[in-house]
Amino acid sequence: MNILITNDDGISSNGILALEKVLGKEHNTYLIAPLKERSATSMALSIHDSLRVERVNENHYIVDGFPVDCVNIGLHGNIFPKIDLVLSGINRGVNMGHDVHYSGTVGAARHGAIHNKKSVAVSSGNWDKNYDYIKEAELVREILNSWIDEFLPGTVYNINIPEKFENSLSSIEVAKLGRRTYVDTYEARPIIGGISDFFLGGSDLGHVPEEGADFDIFFRGKIPITPLSLDQTSPLELEELKKRIRVKSK
Repeated sequence: MNILITNDDGISSNGILALEKVLGKEHNTYLIAPLKERSATSMALSIHDSLRVERVNENHYIVDGFPVDCVNIGLHGNIFPKIDLVLSGINRGVNMGHDVHYSGTVGAARHGAIHNKKSVAVSSGNWDKNYDYIKEAELVREILNSWIDEFLPGTVYNINIPEKFENSLSSIEVAKLGRRTYVDTYEARPIIGGISDFFLGGSDLGHVPEEGADFDIFFRGKIPITPLSLDQTSPLELEELKKRIRVKSK
């Protein structure tokens, strides 16, 4: 299988290197990643600016752009063979609930899904910059070897691995997307007149307790896998809006 591996942390991050080291033993792996960290860039895509692409070696490329740029070039830039799977990660930090709308990790996988590729995003609760993520990569290998035929093109399979986990497929539970809560704080630094620099000082992250959601499964020490659809239509509101509009138009 030809696997395009990307991330939002850069090509030298331990997560992407672990995936290459483990999966490269059984599959053809092609790495293409941003020049620098591009976290929380979602599906940003460079459409008016040229992109500088550096070939590190036959299967490694660096892009001065966003994770989605990397996937787009990997799929359409004629530098790699036909790709079977877009794999994004392993991200340092989880992407659950509303995080998926901001995440560059999930955004890269979503772009693969838009182009009808099988697409997987993998994130870890382990924040240690020196951690090697080999155990997580071995779990990803087991998931792909056992379940890849069950994954549908055009859907993102979002996987979040706790810091302490059992390296077994039996530890994985299918989950719905949870609801993240954010309390953000900014530091304002006046420059001159009415001009100031605003710095996001940090976010107090929480979640709404909900049985069967990714947060629920993750904090029980299990590994949630959530299928994310490209269609963001609200089915309930679609019908309710039709009813409300019909009433108003009479």
